[in-house]
Amino acid sequence: MSNNTTLPSKSATDICLTDRQMSLSVNSAEGVLIGTIIPVLVLFGISGNILNLTVLLAPNLRTRSNQLLACLAVADIVSLIVILPHSMAHYEMFETALWFRKFYGKYKFQIIGISNWSIATATWLVFVICLERLIIIKYPLSVRKQAKFFTPRNVVSIIVVTTFILTSYNHVSHACAEKLFCNGTQYHVACIEINSERWFRNEPNPNSELMKSLVRYAPQVNAIFVVLIPVILVIIFNVMLILTLRQRQKLFEPSKTIRGDSQYGSQAKTEHKVTITVTAIVTCFTITQSPSAFVTFLSFYIQKDWFTLSAICTILVVLGKALNFVLFCLSSASFRQRLMMQTKQGILRKSTRTVSMVTSSTVIVDNIPESRKRSRNAMEMIERRTSASSALVGGNRADRTHRANSSQSMIGERMPLKEFRRGTSFV
Repeated sequence: MSNNTTLPSKSATDICLTDRQMSLSVNSAEGVLIGTIIPVLVLFGISGNILNLTVLLAPNLRTRSNQLLACLAVADIVSLIVILPHSMAHYEMFETALWFRKFYGKYKFQIIGISNWSIATATWLVFVICLERLIIIKYPLSVRKQAKFFTPRNVVSIIVVTTFILTSYNHVSHACAEKLFCNGTQYHVACIEINSERWFRNEPNPNSELMKSLVRYAPQVNAIFVVLIPVILVIIFNVMLILTLRQRQKLFEPSKTIRGDSQYGSQAKTEHKVTITVTAIVTCFTITQSPSAFVTFLSFYIQKDWFTLSAICTILVVLGKALNFVLFCLSSASFRQRLMMQTKQGILRKSTRTVSMVTSSTVIVDNIPESRKRSRNAMEMIERRTSASSALVGGNRADRTHRANSSQSMIGERMPLKEFRRGTSFV
């Protein structure tokens, strides 16, 4: 971690810094590019990569290529998340907030280290994915021999550990001094490199020569093995993959058929479709990542103001990570079908859960007044019998006798009503 020290100067606490001194943006161009465009791309990229994971990690789609692409999506999500604090620092509401300035000032280089680590992991994953597709297309039998050791778990673990070692110098590359100004309302941090000749208050550099050499040469090693070499390899293997696809495209023309059984032909078509999707992703990565790689490499040897150009390259990198979902949708019909199927299943499960809850509540409500319904039906039956007996008044003697019998029967029928009123229910 970077060293944070506090300068205990009482005379400086009453001094208030200007807006330009408190600004976290290098210039206005960087504030517009990083603060305005990046958040939109980050939100779109995180949402798209999450949708990619829902399809790639489906139980029936966990192939070797899909697992590597899922790991790439996770690395892209981490990269997009950790770049958000840099974008937030260009907004006035965060720039003037004391809690954000303390957080950003203390952990800025740790955030940069995590960002470089995730980007380096994604870069090497793209190279492995491109190489894996090229081997499957050109040498399909050799994949079975190497499948035992070169599993996605082993490959990803090696890449994650190696890239962490190569980018870990970011956590110790700077020493920072923090101080409160304007009666404790303004928080300011000043950082210098560990290998700097001048130290705070013009004191001699207290760091060892080993630490100075590590911080001096580690960025160059990182630029070569994390930025330059993988990008060049990705460009070369991507060109080879495109040429191989053009040669194999003739096998899938309607006028020609694939020699061999139908099972081999369907498998070859599936591998061909997957390779098209991978080629689209790798090509997009090459276009959006290459400028940043070369600018990073040249900045070590050419002393120049690279802030605006670096901001443009950062936007290209974030754009490449955000476009993966679009490339999946445009280049893979099976991905679109699977995504629509999962969306419909999710909506159906949600609607089914809602209907079941409504149905269960309706059943409960209907079952509660069942005794009341039976009581109401019995009372209506008694009223009908009473009206029928009163209509017989004025008839002959036989009718009077019948009325008497019916009235007696009604007396017997009215007894349950009195019992019901006392609290006894009908059986």
